[in-house]
Amino acid sequence: MAWIIFLSISWFGVNNRKSEARMVPASDLSRSPGLSTEILPQEKKKRQFSESEPVMIAEINLYELKNGPYQLSYLKFDHKGRLFSVDYKQGLIYRFDFSPDWKKIQSFSFGKGLGQGPGELSRVLDIKIFNDDIYLVDEGKGAIEIYTTDGAYKTSLKTGNLVPRKLTVLKDSLVIETLVPADRLFYLFDLSGNFKYSFGEYIEKKGKDNSTYQDNALSESFSEKYFYYLPRFFGFVALYQGDKLVMIKETIDGLKKGSHNLPLVKTLTDGTVRIGTARIVDRKFETVYEYSLSDKYLLIRAYDYEEKESYWDIYEAKTFNYLLSVKNKPSASYFALFRNIVATLLEMEEGTKLQIYDLGRVLKEASSLIKQ
Repeated sequence: MAWIIFLSISWFGVNNRKSEARMVPASDLSRSPGLSTEILPQEKKKRQFSESEPVMIAEINLYELKNGPYQLSYLKFDHKGRLFSVDYKQGLIYRFDFSPDWKKIQSFSFGKGLGQGPGELSRVLDIKIFNDDIYLVDEGKGAIEIYTTDGAYKTSLKTGNLVPRKLTVLKDSLVIETLVPADRLFYLFDLSGNFKYSFGEYIEKKGKDNSTYQDNALSESFSEKYFYYLPRFFGFVALYQGDKLVMIKETIDGLKKGSHNLPLVKTLTDGTVRIGTARIVDRKFETVYEYSLSDKYLLIRAYDYEEKESYWDIYEAKTFNYLLSVKNKPSASYFALFRNIVATLLEMEEGTKLQIYDLGRVLKEASSLIKQ
């Protein structure tokens, strides 16, 4: 209830701060003429690094485990602190249970393997955990496969002619993005897979028909009704309450960095013969390369292609106020945040390592920056 009250207050605060949004220099906004609405700036104008650093607790060689995974993608904690990942080479889900000191794990896998049948996996594009259920968005099958966090198969949801690519689970509905550009961003289904309606205007309109340019993530829901829309290239995020847009706000890199990424249509040739076109993005800076949402914080990784540098940035989850960045952040292909613990996957030549870090001192500093 406290979250709901806070976000309701924040919504009125957003309306009251519209004058603040108009303070964004016109020159900055003119770099993205396709923007369809006002975007709130961050109060801080440049990245500030924490005085503390992550402390490694454990490093586990997953390739040494009995019946260990081949190739993992995604990391998600459930509310009990159990870690989940998808082995896309085997079509299995792996669960890692930790000892109280986070130094030892027990692991087991479940699922029905690769294939097109119920419970089998083909090409997973997204995974969410909600109320002890795991939702796996399978583009290859055009379906959402659902397992319990204890490993039992539940059901397969079909979304008609729509091929799902991203998913958020709310209290009584599913919010889905598809692979095919449409007039709306999202499609709303009930929990049984019945279509209700579509919603959500494209915030960045000039690259609407370039699905690569419009690539994004959808966060988990919090308070069972709020979620973040997180574009990779644009320099802003959007907060939704169900089907209602609550707020759009710049990342710490903002529209200025986002404007460096351009949607392009490249002509494909076979020698001198034109054989088609491909939609690509001239990637300069990914303002949301990866994310993890916890109870209090939204951890975002940004990536600078020219400098070959990545950043771990911490925002307050409820307001998307930038707090600080992580100094000497871990190298990782994926990460997940649970309370003060960060789990990362690190790909090595010999195999994958699971590394566990204590982010407590960094988050304590971040907490001191949250406005009461």
